[in-house]
Amino acid sequence: MNKNLSWLTVILIVFYSNYAFSFTTNNIEQTLNHQIAINPKAVFYKIESLLVDPEVTVNLKAKLMVLQSEIAYIIDQPENILKYSKAALATGLLTDTWHTRVLISQSRGYFQRGQFNEFLATANMAVIKAEQSSLSNYKIAALVERAYAYNLLGNNDKAVKDLTLAIKYLELMPNVFDKATILERYSAVNKRLGKIKIALKYQNQANVIYEKIDTPHYLSIGYYNLARIYQETENWQDASVWMLKSYRQALKDKNKLNQAFSLSRLSEYQNNLGNFKEAKEYLNEAIIAADLSASERVKIHVRKNMANILAQNKEFIECKVLLIETIALAETYQMQRDKIELIHMLAEAHYSLGDFESAYLTLKSAN
Repeated sequence: MNKNLSWLTVILIVFYSNYAFSFTTNNIEQTLNHQIAINPKAVFYKIESLLVDPEVTVNLKAKLMVLQSEIAYIIDQPENILKYSKAALATGLLTDTWHTRVLISQSRGYFQRGQFNEFLATANMAVIKAEQSSLSNYKIAALVERAYAYNLLGNNDKAVKDLTLAIKYLELMPNVFDKATILERYSAVNKRLGKIKIALKYQNQANVIYEKIDTPHYLSIGYYNLARIYQETENWQDASVWMLKSYRQALKDKNKLNQAFSLSRLSEYQNNLGNFKEAKEYLNEAIIAADLSASERVKIHVRKNMANILAQNKEFIECKVLLIETIALAETYQMQRDKIELIHMLAEAHYSLGDFESAYLTLKSAN
């Protein structure tokens, strides 16, 4: 099915509901999944239209909400991940397959929110559900998520155990889009465990799949993750090369979110290479792109990075003003983990300015 024909099918589903249900749920899911691999943001808005269509059955709406939660993860909208995953579960209409999928998606929402206990609990439920229902592919994804959660909570022995089990099945999966997503997460956990060669191997495998799909959105993410692995070894030059490739793909995709993340990391690398002026310029561009995106997380991320660079270069007054603004954003978006980190940074800024009382009171407010 070519791209134009796929979109025609989706439009028919949305605008001509009386005819749409001559299509099966599988037809609709197949069409949407094909488009998710090309333009996830566009599919997100198509599903929004379907969810308010009175002709769409409640069973189909429940499944569409699962798809919506998965897309929300791809486009970095943790609030929508949790909104749609909880709504889908609340229907009580999901089959075992869809139930497992939405638990995996929900766990990633908690990951993005920095709620790591909830991340572990939900990922564990996904593993159990996949095992009970003999859903091997979803079990792989759930195991990788649970491993990530274990690692974030400091239980690396359990993380390694889950990764060892997952990779036995992951390597047998065909090289399709879903595999690339799991490979990325598998690579990310190994990076956190300090297993850089393994992280590079599997991120490169994910990128090969994305290159075959030839979609700027996912290539931007894949190159971004590869740059972050080089960052772990403080190889700022290679990290910069791949991050610049990530940014160029994000420009092709007209994706402000990915542009902001890539620019933000480029600024870090330039700062570490001693190019403070270029680093600050990249971050100013990153803040503009972030504010034009729909992601709360990136707005905080880029400002946090700017504050770090300002502090490293002893521009503490400007750093303090920016941190106060960013803490307010974290409160608004309920990013508690980020808020606490930012408060600690603000206390350090006060201390560096010699305002020891404000530093103490600020640090106290984090508890």
